[in-house]
Amino acid sequence: MPAAALTSSVAAPDHIQTTSPNLNDAAASAAATAPVEPPAPTTSEAPKFPPQVEQARASAQNYLSFTAFSRNGLIRQLSSSAGDGFPKDVATQAVDSLSVDWNAQAVKSAENYLSFTSFSCSGLKQQLSSSAGDGFTKAQAAYGAGQTAACK
Repeated sequence: MPAAALTSSVAAPDHIQTTSPNLNDAAASAAATAPVEPPAPTTSEAPKFPPQVEQARASAQNYLSFTAFSRNGLIRQLSSSAGDGFPKDVATQAVDSLSVDWNAQAVKSAENYLSFTSFSCSGLKQQLSSSAGDGFTKAQAAYGAGQTAACK
């Protein structure tokens, strides 16, 4: 049997080079010196919330960036037809998914009221907790008002 026929019918073991030595050396060298990188994070991860809730979250964060709201007041703003018009359950889920210090929001709201008008301590608490006003809980309203000059 000719030598050429013999080599084509027998598979070469893995450790034997079957191509040009320069190509194998270059590939082995590149593989040995290439830095091992962790896999890239996937960018197609599913959103944490449904799209409509994500939109309501973004809107809520925008509102909180320029004015104070109670939890109920923010839900009312997001779900009102005069506001953003989100379904109430979507607005509620969006607001409840945020980390908001409602006491700090009550303080900001109380200070805002006092910046343009005068209130007694009890009147400020009433304004902050009224459903027609800010809608803070009575405890949040008491805390917010208590941090102002109206109650000191």
